[in-house]
Amino acid sequence: MRSRHLLIGAALGCAALFLCACAFLLVGGGVSFLVARDVLDPALPTRDPNRTPPPAPTPGAETLAEMDAIQAWVIRQRGLQPNDDGVTRRFLSREQMLDRTLEMFAKETTPEEVADDVRVLAVLGLLKPGTDLYRIYVRMQSEGVVGFYDPETGELVVVSDDSHLNAYERSTFAHEYNHALQDQNYDFEALGFSEEGWEADSERAAGVRALLEGDSSLLDEQYTATLSADEKREYDRQAYSLESFLLVFRLPPFLLQDFAFPYTYGKEFVRRYYDEGGWARVDEVWADPPVSTEQILHPGRYEAGDDPLPVPRPVLTDTLGSGWRQIDQNVMGEWYTYLILAWGDAARARLPDDQAASAAEGWGGDAYTVFHNDEADQTVLALHTEWDTAADADEFAAAFAEYAGGRFGEPARTGAGGACWEGAERHCLYVRGAHTLWLAAPDQAMIDTLRAAFPDVE
Repeated sequence: MRSRHLLIGAALGCAALFLCACAFLLVGGGVSFLVARDVLDPALPTRDPNRTPPPAPTPGAETLAEMDAIQAWVIRQRGLQPNDDGVTRRFLSREQMLDRTLEMFAKETTPEEVADDVRVLAVLGLLKPGTDLYRIYVRMQSEGVVGFYDPETGELVVVSDDSHLNAYERSTFAHEYNHALQDQNYDFEALGFSEEGWEADSERAAGVRALLEGDSSLLDEQYTATLSADEKREYDRQAYSLESFLLVFRLPPFLLQDFAFPYTYGKEFVRRYYDEGGWARVDEVWADPPVSTEQILHPGRYEAGDDPLPVPRPVLTDTLGSGWRQIDQNVMGEWYTYLILAWGDAARARLPDDQAASAAEGWGGDAYTVFHNDEADQTVLALHTEWDTAADADEFAAAFAEYAGGRFGEPARTGAGGACWEGAERHCLYVRGAHTLWLAAPDQAMIDTLRAAFPDVE
């Protein structure tokens, strides 16, 4: 699911696996994302290919000296040493960042791929069908990003229309330079944080991303603590005002939560080990990184070596027959299970946060696959989850029934071991022991055919 790659930063401000700093606020148990005022304009601006490109901001000697000083502070504070290649520093204006984003998406993403992303998120109930996800991708990447480190090029980029670094941008620079040091010392690609890593196991990649963003977020928290009172006021004005960062309510709710996950939960995960033994203890975690969002949410399970259970994913191509193409397969994980229950598109289906979190907490492992039939414009989902215990499976099933009732209405069919609801597709949840199977298909006949491919839940 490309949203897991491009939105989570995946997710939303970090397309192409950029590691970026955007502005968001935690409010109570949720997240308010501070979005550029024109981020939700109806259309993307057009670009005249013959126009003269805007000049890049040129940092003066004072700004370059500030950047050198911040890099030296990060090296001392974090304790990671740069390699001989160093880091390439660049300034981009907002307009240049938009140009770069449009060019990047033109090379790496097709409209058909984005349409498939929407289909996956829609069948999961996280997004309205037909949402212009491409526009969200581009706007958030080009206008919501303050700075980023690009592992592919080794560039550290400050996005600003001013060559002077304000207090917030200096903190961002510290955050991003730390990413460069992490990559040079630990090798993101070797840890599974790469496009290939996301495709192979998005849960493992999400665990690593939470570690690296949590590490940098704790470090820039420490950097911000060194600011003077005047600098802190400037920081707050930029971080929480930035003139343009306001329109929260028209972004998909799950996206706001998903974007914040590695920065918030990741930071608390890293803080736990920093409090035990400073950055040296955090370095030990890097030597054996978390492999799931479950381990980020529950560090005790990381310490206990509670890795995701391997769940088989049957080949459904022959089962479905001609006309169906697979558009996604991966691992959903505890975090996305929670998001589906608590932060779906339909407000009436959202469960209370504590109920959704409790229902997702017994997650042990899963495997999902999604197919689409272009001619019929129909989608099929199969999500097989193995829970820690049969009681955990029953708790999830009860929560899912409440969620589905809000999303679809009364069940159209109930029986031993399962229930079905009618929506754009027919959705059924089956329970057997510690296993659940969520199927969505055009009709009950196809549901029954699919179910036979999952003997653990048949």
